[in-house]
Amino acid sequence: MIVGSAFGPAAGAPSRFLADPKWARAAAAPLAPFIRGTSEPTRDELEVIARGLRAEDEQGRVLAEAIRRGEVTFAQFWQVLAQQHSDEDIPTPLAEFFRHVEQRPDWVDDARLQEGARVMRQFGPNLVDVLNGALLSGYRSSADAELLARTGRLTKDPVRRLGETMKWVIECVRDGGLDRDRQGWQLTVHVRAMHALVNHRFRTRGGWDEDVHGLPINQADQGATLGLHCTYYLLGARMLGMPVTRAQGDAVMHLWRYIGWLMGVADYWLPLSEQDGRRKFYHLSLTAPPPSDNSRLLAGALDRSRKELTFPRFQALRRRWELAKFRSLSRVLAGGSAMRELGLPFALPWYHVLRIPVNLVKHGLVARVPGGRAWLLRRGERQLDRLLSYHFGDKRAAVARHEDA
Repeated sequence: MIVGSAFGPAAGAPSRFLADPKWARAAAAPLAPFIRGTSEPTRDELEVIARGLRAEDEQGRVLAEAIRRGEVTFAQFWQVLAQQHSDEDIPTPLAEFFRHVEQRPDWVDDARLQEGARVMRQFGPNLVDVLNGALLSGYRSSADAELLARTGRLTKDPVRRLGETMKWVIECVRDGGLDRDRQGWQLTVHVRAMHALVNHRFRTRGGWDEDVHGLPINQADQGATLGLHCTYYLLGARMLGMPVTRAQGDAVMHLWRYIGWLMGVADYWLPLSEQDGRRKFYHLSLTAPPPSDNSRLLAGALDRSRKELTFPRFQALRRRWELAKFRSLSRVLAGGSAMRELGLPFALPWYHVLRIPVNLVKHGLVARVPGGRAWLLRRGERQLDRLLSYHFGDKRAAVARHEDA
């Protein structure tokens, strides 16, 4: 065993790295049985995580600096993103940024991208339920909590902020959603630019202790966030009775590998397979810091958001149902100890008992009959669009531009 014993804090690592190895090992323990072979990180792998806490997206950094110097305007960025520009009007830093993101890596396989997106789309509302559990599990560590609380992105109007995240994921998993001219691709690149601007803002305005937290948005934390959206998602989907084959699981990982690349995540953190993703996510979890007051603040906002959804009918009843369902699933997906640490009330794990047989019939049997999967895909897409409307009410579902990042 290396973590928390022979291996101490790495030279130059922020103090959050291996801040509480005993807590981190207990929190990460449920993932270990799903890793084939050796699960423990090597000394070199821990060093990569330590360095990753101070590493950032270099292409994004260059663009952010150009924007803040006035060499690139937000209007120009949005025009190029939407392909509503003429080439001669593009400033050099902006042209170089888009030249990079538009040059897809050789390893991208369109067939696997499409299958990964179909797998996620097919599961309909289960997709959102599992990702809500992933968010809560992510808040269990204070790794991202400080930044999210200070920017107010999730504590202020949490329903809309969560809706924006849902909108981004749903657009990414639509048929062809990661084509250059589609919203999934454009929203992902938009998020990348906003992340770079957040880093620039905290670096130049001060008030952020990098020796404690690392960079506000760093490579290691982005690797962990990527893991929540693919590694955690696949494990959670299976826990809810959705059969996912090895090929389907690896297709989902390939989808998120490309999404991660578009977002500026370094190659090391991009999963090659489901097993590779589990191992990397486990290693990151072993070094994560325990929850803070900001973790509990974010968890409370996520819990409260279920009571603020907008429904066309029976709103009070449906809000109570959504809250009860969220707490029940959180008990299953995040665990009772996580809920206690985050200050959430005790909840019995009942919802998955209702959901598993339904999912087994739909995705284990119906999906195999002729036309069955196509029907599930159409139905899943309609359900996801309906869920989006519950977060935005009578407003159009969209991701805010956040030019104040």
